[in-house]
Amino acid sequence: MKKMNLLVMSLVSAAALSFTSCSSNDDLEGNKADQAKVDQFYMTLTVETPNASGTRTVQSNKYDATAAESKITSGTFFLMDSKNKIVFSKNVKNLEWDKAGKTQLEIPVEDVIAGAEYKVYFLANADSNDPLNGTFSTTATKDNKFVGDYAKANNFAMFNENDNKVNGNGYTVTFKDENKSKTNAAKVNETIKLERVTARIDQPTSDGAKIIAYPTDKDHKTSDYTAAEKKAMDDAVAKVDKIELTRYAISNVANTTNIMQKWDNTQTNPQLLIPSSATGFKYIQPTDEFGTNTLFKNAVYFNAIKDTEGNVNANKDYVFENNNNDAATSMYFEYTVTLKDMTDADFDDGTFYRYNNIIYKSFDDIYKAYNDVEGLFGGKTANQMKEELKAAKTAPTAEGEPTVESKLDNFRQTNKIEVFNCGKTYYKMAIRDQFIGYANAIQRNTVYQLNVKNVFNIGAQVPNGTPDKDGLFYLDVEVSVNPWVQNNYDVELK
Repeated sequence: MKKMNLLVMSLVSAAALSFTSCSSNDDLEGNKADQAKVDQFYMTLTVETPNASGTRTVQSNKYDATAAESKITSGTFFLMDSKNKIVFSKNVKNLEWDKAGKTQLEIPVEDVIAGAEYKVYFLANADSNDPLNGTFSTTATKDNKFVGDYAKANNFAMFNENDNKVNGNGYTVTFKDENKSKTNAAKVNETIKLERVTARIDQPTSDGAKIIAYPTDKDHKTSDYTAAEKKAMDDAVAKVDKIELTRYAISNVANTTNIMQKWDNTQTNPQLLIPSSATGFKYIQPTDEFGTNTLFKNAVYFNAIKDTEGNVNANKDYVFENNNNDAATSMYFEYTVTLKDMTDADFDDGTFYRYNNIIYKSFDDIYKAYNDVEGLFGGKTANQMKEELKAAKTAPTAEGEPTVESKLDNFRQTNKIEVFNCGKTYYKMAIRDQFIGYANAIQRNTVYQLNVKNVFNIGAQVPNGTPDKDGLFYLDVEVSVNPWVQNNYDVELK
């Protein structure tokens, strides 16, 4: 069951831009005042960058960006005619920003017609010849594994804000003959608001240090749970001493995004569109790369939870937008479980088992519970089971030998038992933006922060695992969505 609180914020501060005269083929070096006057049109405009004040005016909860997430080092202005043809563009660089985040520039404009209306766009910290129809594809690096240089410190790619409340095509300018004087420059109709083309997912936090009883509040009655669910959850409450969030991973991250955010406005509830048909589109760290319901693969995808002097958001991952229910961008939570009683446990590394929804620390305990059952585990003894598992948990000594995870996978499948190696358990939660209005979508310029509020049961034995068919595990997750934007989840794990 999911409990969603959402907290939304955008981070945008004003940066006014007006320009001095120079050739349309030249870069504008910041704030050069004495350039030769030419017989052409002039324009001024204001650009608002996405820092602490926020761009998304429909959301009220702000969340400060870092300076490295907000800085604009260069950009390109585009003027497009009624047919979306680029009639003029100019690169600007070496911009000098004052304390309020503003710089004054004047733009000399060529190849425009007096009386015609032009749409205005600004692309920051990135290049494109076709920003309205173009895409960015990741050039992932070791230090930025999901979106590469599009979320590089002090160089985040940004473009006109364009969500289901703000029209990114709504910035226009019309030139008149008197605008050929730079003292009477044409003005864009309103401030151009920019947003980053990436979203941010912070490392999760956890309020749940204990397994708690299944909820029976006004929204959940005892009758909502089956006998098997109650038995499993009551057993977990009785046997687990503590549960600690130790690592997390993110799955199904898109490698391509539209430069201009696109929406399908033909429906009552506008739908965010992603370039799923684009050549080369794929998901980074797709769910199936994390293994099967008994096999754990690619442990290297998991990040250790960091806490640097109280900084609970020490890890930050930047991702492209996604809107795919079948491949929702999701978070895996890894918890380390400590049982109350590990006396005479089979292993001293925290390993325990779950059989028919009940937790056991040793095979001796399982055999005692099933002492009247003939042929348990194919007739093997408790000691034989322990020795088989001990061999499975032993690291290979030569190249080409089966890995520990592959041997554990075989043990689990052969004996139909859940093995929580080293006391690790896993939960999975799709990340979603409640402000969009439908499930399993995340959008750009948004910070998603997931907080696990309650844990109701031990989770799966591996990231893609599931409990027995009559079992159930729960996350009570609180999500904050802020326009950056922040999304916090409280997660209750059953």
